[in-house]
Amino acid sequence: MDPVVTGGLTLVGVMIASYLTYRASTRKQRSDTGQQMIDQHQEDITSLRGRVAHLEKTQRIQGDYIGQLRMHIADGRPPPPPKWPDGLIT
Repeated sequence: MDPVVTGGLTLVGVMIASYLTYRASTRKQRSDTGQQMIDQHQEDITSLRGRVAHLEKTQRIQGDYIGQLRMHIADGRPPPPPKWPDGLIT
């Protein structure tokens, strides 16, 4: 075969192989980026669940303390009111 034709076919083969490699690489990068976003969302959800649980606990403590204060007033007890709950003092 003519060396020019062989060189041309080799060049075309290398170009096709590099293009296919490029396509496969960018496809993997897109899937990696999507997985990173999913991982970040899962971390955010876990963090938010912890914060919600803390807020619910604080709300229960506040509700209990409000009940104690109302009973204190309803029973006609004099000041001082019941002491602050430990969970409400920062």
